[in-house]
Amino acid sequence: MGQPRVLLLSNGAGEDSIAVQIIRQLQKVDCEAMPLVGTGVGYADIAPLIGPRRILPSGGLVPEDYTRITRDIMKGGMLSLIYQQFRCLRRMRHHYDAVVAVGDMWAVIMAVLGGIRPVLFIGTAKSAYHHEYSRLEAAFLRTFRIRALVRDEITAVRLRKHGVIAAWVGNAIMDGLEPSGCDLGLKDNEAGLAMFPGSREGTYRALSPMLAAYRILLEHALQNGSVIPRALVMLAPSVNMARLASSCPGYHWKDLECDTGIVGELSHGHDDKYPIQLVRGVMADVLSASRVAIGQAGTAHEQAAGFGLPVVAFDCPSSPRESLGWYRGRQKGLLGEALSVVPNTLEAMVSEIEKLWNDEAERRRRGVIGQQRMGPPGASRGMAEVIERLAMGQRLSSRDMYMCSQMGIRR
Repeated sequence: MGQPRVLLLSNGAGEDSIAVQIIRQLQKVDCEAMPLVGTGVGYADIAPLIGPRRILPSGGLVPEDYTRITRDIMKGGMLSLIYQQFRCLRRMRHHYDAVVAVGDMWAVIMAVLGGIRPVLFIGTAKSAYHHEYSRLEAAFLRTFRIRALVRDEITAVRLRKHGVIAAWVGNAIMDGLEPSGCDLGLKDNEAGLAMFPGSREGTYRALSPMLAAYRILLEHALQNGSVIPRALVMLAPSVNMARLASSCPGYHWKDLECDTGIVGELSHGHDDKYPIQLVRGVMADVLSASRVAIGQAGTAHEQAAGFGLPVVAFDCPSSPRESLGWYRGRQKGLLGEALSVVPNTLEAMVSEIEKLWNDEAERRRRGVIGQQRMGPPGASRGMAEVIERLAMGQRLSSRDMYMCSQMGIRR
């Protein structure tokens, strides 16, 4: 008789990366994955994929702008995709001994409808710090006896008060961030400005304004004799480098024809002494080399904050009455002062980045906040232990799940 089999459902590129960290720690089960959003390129060579996959116009961020659901339905074939995924789950439900839903409640709903039991929910999208789980969501988790591993202890406490079997064993987002020693080409008087344009369709609109802000920051640093910023653009696995380069007018693209490290360069003119470095697969090296991060990402922002790097994001609210858009407002609530959210103007971006670039004490203060909000690495081992025990038929309480933590958290 073979090992127990587990299916991981994830709904986004960041969620895929979290699932991958957990899969790497699984030793006593066989696993497969089903990405509900996107094509699941982050799972390459890590886990077999099942089910239909498609990139939707919204990139899966429907709540940020509900008008996007119309495009997903009319142009992206969303309803057809959901139905096909549901059919696949129902057909395969007897093949698995447990299912893990990584992301938000949509992944949980699909897991429940798919009929696989037991269900473990690894909740990455919500926190009691901001936009906590509703009574209805808690009732859903309680009714179907879904065990939840959430992103912080205060959220676990709130859910347990509603009768949910919930625990915190750490934040798997912070796992796997070990520098590889990749040479990013920085000189002694230079430091990285980490750029995270994201992993969804908006990526191809985000980088150009970020580079415009960078050019001004670079010019000021050269004039003032301060540490020179070098733009390090971290590319998500799903991002097409050629298309991204073409979205930046005034830049010449060079493909360095390698898979990891510096994979390409964007030069501003023929004699550009400070080309933009396009980087893949070495996130920890980029974070280690950088002073500040700027971007429009999700998981990458949280990893940067947890690494101790202050993050700057620019935001476009979906209505004039909102101070922040839905997604960025949620992230601001999660990260607190580790994340600055500025208006989508060149002046605002440059002002905030430059303030942080030149103020070491403020960078350090915000870095500590980010580390406190995200927690230390090591959670994926504890999560893997929970998964293995559930797949082998053990009934776990909140306390049991907490004891699976390998992090030695002291309270």
